Amino acid sequence: FVLVGHKCDLVAERAVPAEEARHLATTLGMAFVETSARSNLNVELAFQTLAGGIQQALGQGILASHQGVDGIRLIPNQSRRQPPVGREPWEHCQC
Repeated sequence: FVLVGHKCDLVAERAVPAEEARHLATTLGMAFVETSARSNLNVELAFQTLAGGIQQALGQGILASHQGVDGIRLIPNQSRRQPPVGREPWEHCQC
């Protein structure tokens, strides 16, 4: 699971502080990513985070793939923003 905060570019209209959302996500054992579709900030990261978590759960046997399906695979990121070297895309947030 990934908790996604949207419209992080509208700071004045924020309903939930980022730290409160981050704390909730941590408490629930999930990732937290803030996004802005308008500025395309962290939108791809949200999907990468979810896909990475699914791939990790499949690898650890927490999730099982359906019969005839090999699970998922991540395709290398083709966008201009790349995660910092040595870090997985789901381990950071740029917001």
